[in-house]
Amino acid sequence: MDDKKRLICNAVLMGFMVISVLLPLSARGAENAAMVIEQAKAAIEQARQAGAEKKAPDVLSQAKSWLSQAEKEYADSQSILSRTMKMVVSNEVKSREISYLATMAMTKGLIAEAKSKKITVAEELKGAQKDLADYRTSLEVLNRKLAEAEAAKEVQAKAEAELKDLEQAKQKAVELEAQKRMELEDVQRKSAEIEALKQQDRLQEAQRVAAREKELAEARIRTEKLALQKEKDDAELKAKEQQMAMERQKMEAMQKKMAALEKEKAMLADAAKIPQTTVKSTDREIVISLPTINIFSSKNEIHSQGKAILDEVGAYLKKYSIGKIAIRSYTDSTGTAAVNQSLSEKRAQKVKEYIVVYQNISSAEVTVEGFGSTQPVASNSTEAGRALNRRVEIGIPTSK
Repeated sequence: MDDKKRLICNAVLMGFMVISVLLPLSARGAENAAMVIEQAKAAIEQARQAGAEKKAPDVLSQAKSWLSQAEKEYADSQSILSRTMKMVVSNEVKSREISYLATMAMTKGLIAEAKSKKITVAEELKGAQKDLADYRTSLEVLNRKLAEAEAAKEVQAKAEAELKDLEQAKQKAVELEAQKRMELEDVQRKSAEIEALKQQDRLQEAQRVAAREKELAEARIRTEKLALQKEKDDAELKAKEQQMAMERQKMEAMQKKMAALEKEKAMLADAAKIPQTTVKSTDREIVISLPTINIFSSKNEIHSQGKAILDEVGAYLKKYSIGKIAIRSYTDSTGTAAVNQSLSEKRAQKVKEYIVVYQNISSAEVTVEGFGSTQPVASNSTEAGRALNRRVEIGIPTSK
């Protein structure tokens, strides 16, 4: 038992000796780890103050996670039992592990701070670029206004120069009038002097000189009056000529209008002589309307009576036509729209072919168009109305 106690005591003493040797070493490693942890905390705080919570939250979160692990490992390493056990096994390794975790936390904190500051600088740069663009826009507006002000200044200077010229002309006219008045007064004065010198030997010569100067002055006045009168007469003559030209133009226009009315009146009168037709006048043409029953047979061929009517129409066209002749054909509402359209086109074409072949009317001067039943002139509910709607109209222009 004594030996056993002795062995136990020796072991305990040996353990205390080991602890006394390792504790200082452990303390030095713990001090380094604690210092790195504090540095990591400081780095994370700087990142937070730089706005990393909003601008780099992911990196800041990683830094906090690393710091939390480092603090936990450090806290575990500070317990008596843990320190005693681990000093024997791997005290230096544990210190390096805690330092690594704290260093990673500090690194992430620094990265978060740098990222946040980078974003802040980018935002400030963007704001500065916008301010620069606004400044350039303001500068352009200012330059434009300055140019407008310079232009206005030039206009004002020109107006002032013109006003100055006008004032000078006015002053010159006043001076000229004063000069003429002075000349007249001088003549009168010299005449008075001559009268006063009648008793002197030079009286006659002075009178001749005064008379000559008076004549010259009066001649100048007469010349100026004649020039003014001529300008007035020329202006009146020009005005009269312009008035006469306007009156002449009005007269010519009236004569043309009267001639056109007379021609249209003659055209209407001659058109009214064509049998079995109706005639109307519009602003641009005389329209001769021919009922299709008077022109076409039941087989839509031009019968003999229709040929006689078209012969008279052809003679009328050769006498009065001065432009494109329009042949327009219409039907009643009996039948389909397609059939009526085709029928109206064929009838218009047959009338054109007849007057071209038998009345020597130029084909190029004749246009044809079919309207089917689209433009009735009477109700299609009665036979009489349908007969009026079945018609061929020939439009002859009254002027070019």
